[in-house]
Amino acid sequence: MAVQSSLQERLTGRLGDVLGLAQPADELALARSDRKALGSRLLRTLASERVLRPDDVYRVVPRRTWVRRKSEGDLSLAEFDGLYRLVRLQLLAELVFGDKERAHEWLHTPKKRLGDVAPIEFATDTLGFEAVEHWLHEIDQGYFA
Repeated sequence: MAVQSSLQERLTGRLGDVLGLAQPADELALARSDRKALGSRLLRTLASERVLRPDDVYRVVPRRTWVRRKSEGDLSLAEFDGLYRLVRLQLLAELVFGDKERAHEWLHTPKKRLGDVAPIEFATDTLGFEAVEHWLHEIDQGYFA
Protein backbone atom coordinates (compact mmCIF):
# COMPACT_ATOMS: atom_id res chain seq x y z
CA MET A 1 0.00 0.00 0.00
CA ALA A 2 1.59 3.25 -1.14
CA VAL A 3 1.69 6.19 1.23
CA GLN A 4 0.40 9.41 -0.33
CA SER A 5 2.87 12.24 0.07
CA SER A 6 1.81 15.48 1.68
CA LEU A 7 0.79 18.49 -0.33
CA GLN A 8 3.98 20.27 0.75
CA GLU A 9 6.18 17.35 -0.38
CA ARG A 10 4.46 17.25 -3.76
CA LEU A 11 4.82 21.02 -4.11
CA THR A 12 8.54 20.99 -3.30
CA GLY A 13 9.02 18.19 -5.84
CA ARG A 14 7.23 20.18 -8.56
CA LEU A 15 9.16 23.35 -7.69
CA GLY A 16 12.41 21.40 -7.91
CA ASP A 17 11.44 20.24 -11.39
CA VAL A 18 10.49 23.76 -12.55
CA LEU A 19 13.72 25.20 -11.15
CA GLY A 20 15.81 22.43 -12.71
CA LEU A 21 17.06 21.09 -9.39
CA ALA A 22 18.07 17.50 -8.76
CA GLN A 23 16.19 17.41 -5.45
CA PRO A 24 12.92 18.82 -4.09
CA ALA A 25 12.93 22.58 -3.56
CA ASP A 26 11.99 23.14 0.06
CA GLU A 27 12.21 26.65 1.54
CA LEU A 28 15.56 26.11 3.27
CA ALA A 29 17.21 24.60 0.18
CA LEU A 30 15.94 27.49 -1.95
CA ALA A 31 16.95 30.13 0.58
CA ARG A 32 20.48 28.73 0.60
CA SER A 33 20.68 28.66 -3.21
CA ASP A 34 22.24 31.23 -5.50
CA ARG A 35 19.33 33.49 -6.50
CA LYS A 36 20.92 34.45 -9.82
CA ALA A 37 21.24 30.78 -10.79
CA LEU A 38 17.65 30.10 -9.69
CA GLY A 39 16.50 33.11 -11.70
CA SER A 40 18.26 31.84 -14.82
CA ARG A 41 16.72 28.38 -14.40
CA LEU A 42 13.25 29.81 -13.82
CA LEU A 43 13.62 32.04 -16.87
CA ARG A 44 14.60 29.06 -19.07
CA THR A 45 11.66 27.02 -17.77
CA LEU A 46 9.13 29.81 -18.24
CA ALA A 47 10.48 30.56 -21.72
CA SER A 48 10.13 26.93 -22.83
CA GLU A 49 7.17 25.53 -20.84
CA ARG A 50 3.65 26.69 -20.12
CA VAL A 51 3.95 26.81 -16.33
CA LEU A 52 2.55 30.35 -16.41
CA ARG A 53 0.61 31.95 -19.20
CA PRO A 54 2.27 34.97 -20.83
CA ASP A 55 -0.22 37.43 -19.29
CA ASP A 56 0.75 36.18 -15.84
CA VAL A 57 4.45 36.57 -16.59
CA TYR A 58 3.75 40.12 -17.79
CA ARG A 59 2.17 40.95 -14.40
CA VAL A 60 5.70 40.84 -13.04
CA VAL A 61 7.92 41.51 -16.04
CA PRO A 62 6.59 43.79 -18.80
CA ARG A 63 6.49 42.18 -22.26
CA ARG A 64 9.41 44.17 -23.74
CA THR A 65 11.53 43.54 -20.66
CA TRP A 66 10.62 39.83 -20.80
CA VAL A 67 11.87 39.61 -24.38
CA ARG A 68 15.13 41.28 -23.33
CA ARG A 69 15.47 39.05 -20.25
CA LYS A 70 15.06 35.92 -22.37
CA SER A 71 17.84 37.05 -24.71
CA GLU A 72 20.10 37.95 -21.75
CA GLY A 73 19.23 34.77 -19.87
CA ASP A 74 18.85 36.52 -16.53
CA LEU A 75 16.19 37.96 -14.20
CA SER A 76 16.56 40.68 -11.61
CA LEU A 77 16.08 39.54 -8.02
CA ALA A 78 12.72 41.35 -7.82
CA GLU A 79 11.56 39.72 -11.07
CA PHE A 80 12.64 36.30 -9.82
CA ASP A 81 10.83 36.85 -6.53
CA GLY A 82 7.58 37.90 -8.21
CA LEU A 83 7.65 35.10 -10.79
CA TYR A 84 8.58 32.52 -8.16
CA ARG A 85 5.52 33.50 -6.10
CA LEU A 86 3.23 33.14 -9.13
CA VAL A 87 4.77 29.80 -10.15
CA ARG A 88 4.45 28.52 -6.59
CA LEU A 89 0.77 29.51 -6.46
CA GLN A 90 0.06 28.01 -9.89
CA LEU A 91 1.69 24.69 -8.95
CA LEU A 92 -0.01 24.62 -5.55
CA ALA A 93 -3.42 25.35 -7.11
CA GLU A 94 -2.83 22.57 -9.67
CA LEU A 95 -2.12 20.12 -6.86
CA VAL A 96 -5.14 21.25 -4.84
CA PHE A 97 -7.62 21.24 -7.74
CA GLY A 98 -6.03 18.35 -9.63
CA ASP A 99 -6.15 20.13 -12.97
CA LYS A 100 -4.18 22.95 -14.60
CA GLU A 101 -7.25 24.61 -16.14
CA ARG A 102 -9.29 24.50 -12.91
CA ALA A 103 -6.31 25.95 -11.06
CA HIS A 104 -5.96 28.75 -13.61
CA GLU A 105 -9.67 29.51 -13.43
CA TRP A 106 -9.64 29.66 -9.61
CA LEU A 107 -6.57 31.90 -9.54
CA HIS A 108 -8.08 34.32 -12.09
CA THR A 109 -11.66 34.58 -10.78
CA PRO A 110 -12.42 37.41 -8.32
CA LYS A 111 -13.24 36.16 -4.82
CA LYS A 112 -15.42 37.87 -2.18
CA ARG A 113 -12.96 36.73 0.49
CA LEU A 114 -10.31 38.87 -1.21
CA GLY A 115 -12.51 41.93 -1.71
CA ASP A 116 -13.61 40.85 -5.21
CA VAL A 117 -10.01 40.59 -6.40
CA ALA A 118 -8.66 37.52 -8.20
CA PRO A 119 -6.13 35.54 -6.12
CA ILE A 120 -3.42 36.04 -8.79
CA GLU A 121 -3.82 39.82 -8.45
CA PHE A 122 -4.09 39.68 -4.66
CA ALA A 123 -0.77 37.83 -4.49
CA THR A 124 1.33 40.67 -5.93
CA ASP A 125 3.10 41.23 -2.62
CA THR A 126 4.24 38.97 0.21
CA LEU A 127 1.21 39.51 2.44
CA GLY A 128 -1.26 38.79 -0.36
CA PHE A 129 0.76 35.81 -1.54
CA GLU A 130 0.80 34.29 1.94
CA ALA A 131 -2.97 34.80 2.33
CA VAL A 132 -3.71 33.05 -0.99
CA GLU A 133 -1.24 30.25 -0.27
CA HIS A 134 -2.82 29.70 3.17
CA TRP A 135 -6.30 29.63 1.59
CA LEU A 136 -5.18 26.95 -0.90
CA HIS A 137 -3.92 24.83 2.00
CA GLU A 138 -7.30 25.29 3.73
CA ILE A 139 -9.11 24.17 0.58
CA ASP A 140 -6.85 21.11 0.35
CA GLN A 141 -7.71 20.25 3.95
CA GLY A 142 -11.43 20.52 3.25
CA TYR A 143 -12.19 24.05 4.45
CA PHE A 144 -14.20 25.78 1.73
CA ALA A 145 -14.98 29.09 3.48
